[in-house]
Amino acid sequence: MTSSTLPDTFMAVRSDYIDKQVVSELVPLTFDDLSAGDVIVRNRYSGVNYKDCLSIRGKAKVIASYPRIAGIELVGDVAQSSTDAYAPGQSVMVHGFQTGIAFDGGFAEYTRVPAQHVMPLPEGLDPWQAAMIGVPGFTAAMALERFQQLGIQPDSGPIAVSGATGAVGILSILILARAGYQVAALTRRMEEGPSLKALGASEIIDAKAVADESRLIEKPRFAAAIDNVSGTTLSWLLRSLQEGGALASVGNASGNGFDSNVLPFILRGVDMFGIVANAPWPVRRRLWDRLATAWRPDLSLLESHIHTIGIEGLLDYADRHLSGKTSGRTLLRF
Repeated sequence: MTSSTLPDTFMAVRSDYIDKQVVSELVPLTFDDLSAGDVIVRNRYSGVNYKDCLSIRGKAKVIASYPRIAGIELVGDVAQSSTDAYAPGQSVMVHGFQTGIAFDGGFAEYTRVPAQHVMPLPEGLDPWQAAMIGVPGFTAAMALERFQQLGIQPDSGPIAVSGATGAVGILSILILARAGYQVAALTRRMEEGPSLKALGASEIIDAKAVADESRLIEKPRFAAAIDNVSGTTLSWLLRSLQEGGALASVGNASGNGFDSNVLPFILRGVDMFGIVANAPWPVRRRLWDRLATAWRPDLSLLESHIHTIGIEGLLDYADRHLSGKTSGRTLLRF
């Protein structure tokens, strides 16, 4: 075993299930409180995603067992390792593999994880850069790779992105633009239009207006779409795809349901699929390599949309995020 000096206690936001409700608190813990694993990571950053906020506020059944430290992604340095694969001081990242769900996650100063869940930082990205991209960028990359596998190229037509001012929306715009695609950004915050165009969107669409449209099929506008919202927005996007178009469903900010009909599938042969930010190791390594190189978003543009908070502000932030009072990408900074 190799290690650096560890403290006796550290701070974490831990969630428990008490009297039929989820209770999350900032508490001191010891390493005996953590779930099992081979590698202890001193966290530098942990992304705060919509899914995380749902879990720590008990708004959805995300966490598999209690007590649990939520946080589906983290970037940090190895503090202790019982395997020769990782050495103290090495910068690593963890996401997917039920992190923050069945295993303790990133909402703590330290996290213990199974070695098979750990990934060295991609060459060309430092911890801050990797954290900025994180799960939202990986989600966008998974969708883009699937579009390309379906034959959708930059000259196929624009790709729509809903929830454009959120973390996945912003990263999707940057990554698609870097890969050469035209992007149509859907938002209810039309005042953010200039900011979205600065990121690389070529068109800004008022999501409030299109949500009221109810035709069985719309004018074909988009080669593909990344939907973060669900509900009426997803329905409109599906009806607005071109022949052979594709829709990646990646989020449910407006709920889990949507209304549709078979005409987009029969008349235009569209594909619809879901994305969860997890992948087998060959796909994971390939996509992170692309995110560090060919699909690397313009980090100078991204940085102004990154917000950092301390762990003491997490619970208040979760409430604001679930109320739709936030934008951009927020990271816990330790």
